[in-house]
Amino acid sequence: MSRAIAVRAVDAFGLATYARRLERLYRLCFSTPPWLESEERLLGFHDRFERHLANPGVSGVVVSDGDAVVGVVYGWPSGAELASGSPFDDALAAAATPDIVRRLVAPAVTVAELMVDPGHQRRGIGRALLTRYVDEFPAAWLATHPDAPAATMYRQEGWRQEFEFAVDLYPLVVFTWQASTRTGSAARRAARG
Repeated sequence: MSRAIAVRAVDAFGLATYARRLERLYRLCFSTPPWLESEERLLGFHDRFERHLANPGVSGVVVSDGDAVVGVVYGWPSGAELASGSPFDDALAAAATPDIVRRLVAPAVTVAELMVDPGHQRRGIGRALLTRYVDEFPAAWLATHPDAPAATMYRQEGWRQEFEFAVDLYPLVVFTWQASTRTGSAARRAARG
């Protein structure tokens, strides 16, 4: 990494200023295994990102190396009920049991995206982004591919694997996190202060 590394907390407006660079990062992260997203899905990032930005309370953390965005996490406070109306939201709601739904709604935060440029992975960027982002909330949840390397990190950081489901034939697994369930390296970091 260069000396131009910058870490910025951003709101929806701030995230919007990174739209093109986040679209490039999305393509880098999700065109390879295990994701192998179709060209249509990769091109759809822009519209999904615009819908994400419309959620109340959107915020995130962006890591830049010069002009390139090498990592980002963003999301929003979960609502009192699960969202509906998109293929993702409808598939999630159909698969989640009422007990799990209680862990996916307020006061939890929805982690919509966590992306790290493949050339910058395995340096702790994703772990640091996620920890910094969710530490402001009592609970969080996210969905990822069951074979994604990040799934191992979530388990190591005390996230609980809840259930699997699929959206447009893409397999996903939901993880939840509670501030009181820190384990592993997260607990050690918290103990050190």
